[in-house]
Amino acid sequence: MSDPFADVDAASPDIIEIIVAGLETRAADPTMLPLIDAYLDRLDPPEGGLIVDIGCGTGGVTRRIADRFGQASVLGIEPSNALTDKARALVGDRANLEFRLGDGAALGLADASADIAILHTVLSHVADPAPLVAEAARILRPGGTLVVCDADFSKASLGLGPGDPLGACAQAFVAGSVTDAWLAGKLKPLARAAELTVDHFDTANRVVTDGMGNLVWVRMASARLVAEGVIAQPLADALEAEYLRRAEAGTLYGFLPFVTMIATKPAG
Repeated sequence: MSDPFADVDAASPDIIEIIVAGLETRAADPTMLPLIDAYLDRLDPPEGGLIVDIGCGTGGVTRRIADRFGQASVLGIEPSNALTDKARALVGDRANLEFRLGDGAALGLADASADIAILHTVLSHVADPAPLVAEAARILRPGGTLVVCDADFSKASLGLGPGDPLGACAQAFVAGSVTDAWLAGKLKPLARAAELTVDHFDTANRVVTDGMGNLVWVRMASARLVAEGVIAQPLADALEAEYLRRAEAGTLYGFLPFVTMIATKPAG
């Protein structure tokens, strides 16, 4: 089965519902917010500048960007109708925030029109990330900034030992819901190919020991395995119940490294 994040509107209503809930949960999760704020701290958009969040999903991160940089206009662009509709419904009273339906490889924006472009957990879900990075570079003004934050899914873990069924859920999630689990090591070459200068590159570990931050792994893996006839719904329900039990008991352990790259478009 192909990565449902790559074409959300083609997924079943149940999967879309899981994706929407998972994106909103992750965007507000205490284990994720420091990773987001760490790269926002490095940004300084000009008064009246434009920040474009490419592949913004339900807009959880985009809303945080708009709240952080009230002096700038923030535009979220998302290829999924379902996710764009959800993002628009959650805008609230943010006058500096807009969401549009659009393709990350063809944004429909003028050359050199944006000050900052952000790709937050997008590139690991596309078969060829190069056109998206090139398009982001195209819309940046000279001296503009590209931010890429994505997970190193090759190291995702939810198990407590060999044979742990929740560990198997993490593996099944990556196998069925991630296009390129090894993207992190390819980011610098992608930036260079787009003629961008890498100014910052670091990693940070997201560790989930309580809460619902990794429940989406269990739900999406279970839904796929049920749909494929590998397991039946009672086992899917039991896997979710086990996740909830561990979260309550304090024995939950989810691990996922994130990589952040910040690159600049040459001024001349």
